[in-house]
Amino acid sequence: MYLEEIRIWNFRQYGEKIDGKPGIIVPFNPKFNVLIGENDSGKTAIIDAIRLTLGTVSAENYRISDDDFYNNLEGDSKKEFKIECSFTDLSNKELGVFLEWLSFDTENKPNLRVILNARKVQSDFIPDFIEKKITAGPENSDFKLEGLASEILRTTYLKPLRDAKAEMQPGIKSRLAQILQGHEAFNVSEGNIHKLEEVMTEANENIKAFFDTPYKEDKTEKTIVKEITTFLEEFFNKASENEKGNTPKFEVSPARLNSILRKLSLELDDKASGLGSLNLLFIAAELLLLDNENLIGPVITLVEEIEAHLHPQAQLRLIKFLQKNLMEKGESHGQFILTTHSTVLAASIELENLILIHNKVAYPMNSKFTKLELEDYDFLQRFLDVTKSNLFFARGVILVEGDAENLLIPAIAESINRPLHKYGVSIVNIGSTAFKRYAKIFSRSDFWTKELELPFLSLPVSLITDMDIKPISYYKENEVIVYSILNIEDLDEILERCNIEKQEEHEEIVGIIYTTEKKIIKKFKDISLINEEQEKVISEYVQLEMTEDYISKKENEKILKIRGEYESDNSNLRVFVAPKWTLEYSIALSNVKKLLAESIHESRFKEPYSDKNKKKLESLLAEEMIDDDFAYKIFQPLDENLVSKAITAQILAEKILNHKGDIHSKLINDEYLEYLTSAIYHVTEPLRDTE
Repeated sequence: MYLEEIRIWNFRQYGEKIDGKPGIIVPFNPKFNVLIGENDSGKTAIIDAIRLTLGTVSAENYRISDDDFYNNLEGDSKKEFKIECSFTDLSNKELGVFLEWLSFDTENKPNLRVILNARKVQSDFIPDFIEKKITAGPENSDFKLEGLASEILRTTYLKPLRDAKAEMQPGIKSRLAQILQGHEAFNVSEGNIHKLEEVMTEANENIKAFFDTPYKEDKTEKTIVKEITTFLEEFFNKASENEKGNTPKFEVSPARLNSILRKLSLELDDKASGLGSLNLLFIAAELLLLDNENLIGPVITLVEEIEAHLHPQAQLRLIKFLQKNLMEKGESHGQFILTTHSTVLAASIELENLILIHNKVAYPMNSKFTKLELEDYDFLQRFLDVTKSNLFFARGVILVEGDAENLLIPAIAESINRPLHKYGVSIVNIGSTAFKRYAKIFSRSDFWTKELELPFLSLPVSLITDMDIKPISYYKENEVIVYSILNIEDLDEILERCNIEKQEEHEEIVGIIYTTEKKIIKKFKDISLINEEQEKVISEYVQLEMTEDYISKKENEKILKIRGEYESDNSNLRVFVAPKWTLEYSIALSNVKKLLAESIHESRFKEPYSDKNKKKLESLLAEEMIDDDFAYKIFQPLDENLVSKAITAQILAEKILNHKGDIHSKLINDEYLEYLTSAIYHVTEPLRDTE
């Protein structure tokens, strides 16, 4: 069995919906779950809700306080809260244990509902009394959960910044003793005693014998018992022959297994171990319980901030072992529910095991609740590195396709009074135009939004991409001839004249721009066998005279295509496309073109402001051209790979920051930069009238 879902009403930051539905519903995977999200998103509240309802094996006494009751915006505290844990996939043994508390779903499959109700009780005799009741069973027919059934559900809880050394020390509440007692090596059949008890009984007899054994090698044969007896003979009346004397004897506590285990500690050799090593030792001891095939129940392990005291490499080894170990065990016991703030772990954990907590909603990342497919998970597992994984801890995300955007956008945001770090916004540099797989992370499945009627992921995401359609100035400057079939009508005429049967693949050629006639002819050959005469017919239609109207048409089509591909009603992702060609070319058209020209110049020459090189820059900036031609002159060194885009962007970012006092209005009022500023406003806050 495993914890399938938890529902929470009016506990901590999770209130209750208007229709009485829970403030949050958290679905869990059967084996491995990691709660992630920004600080104060509610991860700890979920962990505490589970351990409050099910209890812990360490039997810690958690007292419910006023702070556990939800407070609304007006500061009014609720009088009651409710937590409901639902379990499924019960084995035959588990069905027997929980028989009287079982519920059945719509498919007549048995499950277990465990409910915690807590309410504030007004009393003249006991002030601030909070009543806690744990029940189980079908809705409106639940009753008290107790006995073995209650014990089986107890969780193992590893608190944040845990004191692993103290947990492994001897004592009446020793966690080590509890772990060992649950291990099959310490199971004893009725009427028998454990091997350790035999060993300790023999040791106890030897200890008792010591006190009756002379401790000096002389003729007096003094023993501790004899010495005490001598004193007692002076204290008591002399006994008659028929009376028992007052002879003392030493007794050792009986050798009970639980008392033996409570005397044990667990350490790492004789070395002085740091907190990280002791933490790993503690977790290793806890994992002993997962190998016990005789255990029944969910065997839930709750770990807050599993990265506590561990350096990144240790975090990686631990998390990879846990995932691999649990997945390979098949039907064996054990369900882990962890929290983390570590981007190292978020990048290493398989995406389907993550549960993002955002805006008081839990968003599982498995395929049931997202639009991600198997190949998407494989791709993201390879490329979702530590840098990219910070998107799970952000209040807003900007997806970009290269280093230039990654360097420039923070500087632009700072200059328009939207510093990204203050708004908790992360930039994720995908390093390509493969946005679709990343966009799916933020999209919910139809099952989530329609059947479960849960909200889409409200996390604001801006996707910034290039137009990637070359302007007319490029074709004029480079005297480029291009080839394309402009429309379906031309395609139909070509096929009719060539007596070629139309296929779906033919339509894919329409509108694509080719740089040589051979490429478009080859595309036809890949679809249909064509002869030389047919090639000549195709040639009549494909050479294209590039015009501004045609380019403008293709730009509009491209924007609609990209937005249709990535934007949807079930996410808060918005697409922002460069108005012309690329980021740098759009900047070359903007009113900060001079700063870009200077940045390219400084990136290109070792001594950019020597007399000779300075004249080159001045000559360029003095040219009077129409906007497109001048923009291409500025952009040309980047297009021809004469300078580094990343270095140019870094220099330009510094210039923007150095001029941010007087560049603010230029940035927010420029039609060519509007797509960048709008993307920033989307993930921070809208432009105000006073700005």
